[in-house]
Amino acid sequence: MIDAGTKICCVIGDPVEHSLSPLIHNSAYRALGLNFAYVAFRVKDIGKAIDGIRGLGIRGASVTIPHKITAMKYLDALDDAAKEIGAINTIVNNDGVLKGYNTDYAAAMKALEEKIAIKGKKAVLVGAGGVGLPIAVGLKRKGAELVILDIVEDLAKNLAKRVGADGFGGSDNLSAIASADILVNATPVGMWPRTDESIVPKELLHPRLTVFDVVYNPRETKLLKEAKATGCAVVYGYRMFLLQAAEQFELFTGHEAPLHEMEKVLVKALEGEGHATSVDRR
Repeated sequence: MIDAGTKICCVIGDPVEHSLSPLIHNSAYRALGLNFAYVAFRVKDIGKAIDGIRGLGIRGASVTIPHKITAMKYLDALDDAAKEIGAINTIVNNDGVLKGYNTDYAAAMKALEEKIAIKGKKAVLVGAGGVGLPIAVGLKRKGAELVILDIVEDLAKNLAKRVGADGFGGSDNLSAIASADILVNATPVGMWPRTDESIVPKELLHPRLTVFDVVYNPRETKLLKEAKATGCAVVYGYRMFLLQAAEQFELFTGHEAPLHEMEKVLVKALEGEGHATSVDRR
């Protein structure tokens, strides 16, 4: 029951109409009996929105596109990951002091490490945009030998320089996958409704490879289906979304996230969906 003591959290972005964050955060509050409520706000003016968070005492906010970078200048402090990556996805309000966090990078690494130890492995990251950035930082922090590829080679070059990657190239350099241990797709290729597409030709996949696709609608993309058929270990994109939300939940509430309950609700929602708007879909 919402009352005068209810703590409010939210997701802010544009668009947010199809966000799954309210669903999974509210399910977690119910599971633990917490007097919290989580809502979605479509935000165009990020500065005014952050003033509202401060003025209304909103406890926490998930930040999604297009505000992950622009929101930073309105905050009082940043965690180390947000500083290094240059983007946030989380704001925590402690009595009017707003601190920004980036839980994307840790979530991506946790999801990947459920399948493979990263240190010393060769990783090919396809996609040098906003989704690829925290993953690139994480892979280098974890000690991977990293090659970054993008259809716009200059994007790959710039990100490689920024994070100290070991190589870069255009998407015509996918042959690097043949000697890789880890493949990450950080592009929207394969996302609903174009589910018959894959960024990687099947013949480049091999059984020694762990394949991580950040796309999570459909839950099993064409890339992941072909990877499984080839004998690869696979990492589902929804795991990254789930784990970043769980860390946000803990920052907002101070309680350990009921991960099983959150995952159950998320998977059920994904199995019944057919409308994704973005890879980064809080």
